[in-house]
Amino acid sequence: MLISPAEKAGMKVPPDVNDFEGGEYPHFAVYCNIQLGSPMPHPTAHWDNAEVIAAVSDDKIKSVTFNDLVAAGLAMGFPWP
Repeated sequence: MLISPAEKAGMKVPPDVNDFEGGEYPHFAVYCNIQLGSPMPHPTAHWDNAEVIAAVSDDKIKSVTFNDLVAAGLAMGFPWP
């Protein structure tokens, strides 16, 4: 469910998504950590969210906050201040 959106957004995706080092695939790690288990406001939110996370620069992906991502357009199915 997350691999195709991540690849289409331009993220580097590990060959084994069940066993990978987040430091080698930081965008994908952030994407999975945020997306998995979070409610989606609409059926294609995971595609949109992949684009938002992929757009974060390499030098900022390891320090980006959830609030930064929400401000950039991350879609979640719950209210966020």
